[in-house]
Amino acid sequence: MRQSTIITLGASVAFGVFAVVLARGWINDAIKDEYSKRVVPVNQVVGTPSGADMVSVIIVDADLNFGDVLTRDMLRVAEFPKDAVPVGAYETMNSIFVNPVQPTVVLRRMARNEAVLDYKISGPGARGSLSALINEGMRAVSVRVTDVSGVAGFVMPGDYVDVIYTRDEEVRRNGNNLKSDVLLQNVKVLGIDQDLNNDSELPSVVKTVTLEVSNVDAQKLHLAEDAGKLGLALRRAGDTQIQPVKTVQQQSILSNPQKAAPVRTARRIYGAPKKTPSNLAEITVFRGEKRDQVQVIKDPSETDGLNNTLAGG
Repeated sequence: MRQSTIITLGASVAFGVFAVVLARGWINDAIKDEYSKRVVPVNQVVGTPSGADMVSVIIVDADLNFGDVLTRDMLRVAEFPKDAVPVGAYETMNSIFVNPVQPTVVLRRMARNEAVLDYKISGPGARGSLSALINEGMRAVSVRVTDVSGVAGFVMPGDYVDVIYTRDEEVRRNGNNLKSDVLLQNVKVLGIDQDLNNDSELPSVVKTVTLEVSNVDAQKLHLAEDAGKLGLALRRAGDTQIQPVKTVQQQSILSNPQKAAPVRTARRIYGAPKKTPSNLAEITVFRGEKRDQVQVIKDPSETDGLNNTLAGG
C-alpha cells in the first residue's frame, strides 16, 4: 500500500472522530440549554402558570409535632400563586416571631413543605394553650371522671362522647329513686387532664376530661355535677347522629317488658267450693271415724260462730 493512501486514510479517520466529538458536545449543550429553560425554580410551586402573581409564604422545613417550640431554622420561604395562598398563612418570618424572648408553640401537627397557618401555632409570643383549640362561640368545661365513668381511659382528645347524668330523686312513699338521662350528645373532647395532644395512642386513666360545649350546656354540666354524677359514653368514630332518649329509672332496671301471667288459685281436692246461702251454716259432724258435712239454719239469737266441729259417738 502506498504511503499517500495510508496518510489519507488516517486523516479521514481523524476527521471523522473529531466530527463525532464535536457533534456530541453540541447536542449536550443544546439539551442543557433547553432543560434549564424548563426547570421550575426551587421556591416556585410546580404547575404555576408563567406570568402569575407570586406571593411569599412561610412553610415548614421539617415535620413538626404538637408542643414543639418553633424556631426560624424550622421554616423557609416559598413562592405561592397569589390566588392559591391558604387563609391564615404568614408572608414573613417577623410576622411569626414578634418577640424572640417568648416562644411560639406548635398546636397542630405539620408535615414538611406545609404552610404555617395561624391556627396551627400558639400565636406570636404566646404559649400553647387550650383557648386556641376552641371553636368560635363554644366554651371549654372540665368534668370529673373515674376509671369507670371515663370509659377506662379510652377517651382521647378529638373523640366525641355522650354525657350521662345520674341522680337521686326523693319520692314520698318509696324513699330514694335513682334516675339517669343522656344530658348531652356528640360532645367533642378537647383534652384529658392537662394533655391536649390528639396524637396519643395509648389509653390513660385520668381524673378530668375537658369538653367543648355551648355556654348553656356549660351551665347544665356544672349544675348536674353538683346535683348528681356524670359519666361518659364513647361514640363510634364518625357517628354524629343525635338520637331521641328517655329517662331510665331504678325500678325499670329489672322490669320485664312482657305482662306477667295471671295467678291461678288452687281448687279444693273435693271439687269447687259450693256457695253457702246466707241463712245457712255448714258444720262438720264426726261419728267415730266417719265425717259428715251438714247444713243447719242459723239461729238469729246465736252468734255467727256456728261453724263449730261436733264430735259424736
